[in-house]
Amino acid sequence: MELLDVSSLPTNKIASHYMKQNDAVLNFFDYPDIENKETYINRLNELYHKTFPRQKLVNYLMEYNKKFTADKETLQNIQKLADEKSVVVIGGQQAGLLTGPLYTIHKIISIISFAKKAEKQLQVPVVPIFWVAGEDHDFAEINHTFVLKNGKIEKRIIGQKVFKKCPASILNIDQQKAKEWIKEVFSTLTETEYTNDLLIHLDEDLSGSKTYVDFFIKIVFRLFKNQGLVIVDSGDVGFRQIGLPFIKMLIKQNDELAKQVFTSQLAVSELGFGEPIEIHEQNAHLFYVKDGDRILLERKNGKFVGKNNECCFTENELLTIAEQNPSSISNNVVTRPLLQEYIFPTLAFIAGPGEVAYWSLLKKAFHLFGLKVPPIVPRLMMSIVDRKTKKYLTEFKLDLEEVLQKGCGQMKEKWFESRRPDSIDKTALQTKNAIKKAHDPLKELAIQIDPGLKDLAEKNAAIIERQIQFLKEKIEKSIRLKYEVEMNKFNHIENSLKPLQAPQERIWNIYYYLNEYGYEFIEQLLHLDYRWNGNHKVIFL
Repeated sequence: MELLDVSSLPTNKIASHYMKQNDAVLNFFDYPDIENKETYINRLNELYHKTFPRQKLVNYLMEYNKKFTADKETLQNIQKLADEKSVVVIGGQQAGLLTGPLYTIHKIISIISFAKKAEKQLQVPVVPIFWVAGEDHDFAEINHTFVLKNGKIEKRIIGQKVFKKCPASILNIDQQKAKEWIKEVFSTLTETEYTNDLLIHLDEDLSGSKTYVDFFIKIVFRLFKNQGLVIVDSGDVGFRQIGLPFIKMLIKQNDELAKQVFTSQLAVSELGFGEPIEIHEQNAHLFYVKDGDRILLERKNGKFVGKNNECCFTENELLTIAEQNPSSISNNVVTRPLLQEYIFPTLAFIAGPGEVAYWSLLKKAFHLFGLKVPPIVPRLMMSIVDRKTKKYLTEFKLDLEEVLQKGCGQMKEKWFESRRPDSIDKTALQTKNAIKKAHDPLKELAIQIDPGLKDLAEKNAAIIERQIQFLKEKIEKSIRLKYEVEMNKFNHIENSLKPLQAPQERIWNIYYYLNEYGYEFIEQLLHLDYRWNGNHKVIFL
């Protein structure tokens, strides 16, 4: 593998300005200088003056990670958390099928790589933690992957139907539907020496899973074996129990919390950065889970009410519910980061572009609870260039950065136009004009003899013109067929690096690469020497 840094690709405005260290955006964060070692030394000093539920966390994480047969490196890292000097590098994502889009893998690699680098630099125990957002309920975001079939990108959705807003942590996976889905996805891949083992392992992991989160975690532990990665599910009952004291604080200070976040959004918006999340002043930033349905809560007349009036609680009633069943109170994008900082001694949070944007709203909310926004480190954003794609880029002398930003559709057409005879358009136009000139006298004669023939005469002229156009299109098609091999090479580049006009990491899944290169592909990615400078990483295979 060869690693190349190129200019960062466009993301949202806040993330782009954050990576460029724009002061207007940096003011919304407590530790803006993320490339400076002193930032993390200061953060350590901040953390050492705070207390965390370390022993409860160690006990819980040991029990939870052992459920998934975590390796000894992971269990050793969990034990490190009992050390008052230990800190964590943390980030998270939803439990997508087959781990979801590539950016999930990129985030895990970011967490592990940054934790190793920080531990070496700071000489303190740094534990990599991946937070599975199991309390999220948007099944449509995790129920599919994209495949390439007959040169076309197609979406493959699992056959299981989910009608409730059910958190992924408690959403049972339909084993038969999942097996059928995996078989369908793999049918679009070329069979290699690795295919059979991948299918056997997926079947083992699926058979041992009850929920979508279980299946996700088993795959992650398999892919990142011996890396010491610790996994936590934000929707798990045991984890919710550890966070209970803070959940109560979120309920008691809910009015002020909502006010601080809403005013922060207004400030961000006034600077021209839009609105990172959809909120209004009545948001409680909490959900109530009832009978497997996740209900968004709002504050109305001093009470906590379901957005569609599904429930209504006084503050004391909601506190009692939280006490009796902590997992029935669920966080949103605002309160989840706050809970994370209450539980974990966070040296750095590894964030995607969207997370950078909405964390910009949280500084005042953090301060409300005596916390600080941890250093926000943008995750590694990568594009993988296989040998064939690299060969085609060289063959057509295409600019890689331009392809990554815009795709190569326009480049393909420009290349084709340079080989297409200029005379086609000219000859077709001349033919149309000549036939029109020859046809007009006949049309006028028909109308003169019988005015009722006017429509027929004009229709006749239109038919003749369409036939000329038809022949022109057939000529065009023949020319494209002549260059079909070259056109397919452009298509390969586009599908690989800018599929559906989106970044590669948002469409493709890691199993395409595992099928081609085996599990060692992950290890090779982990061993690359990444620079944390905000630039886009291009990996040549």
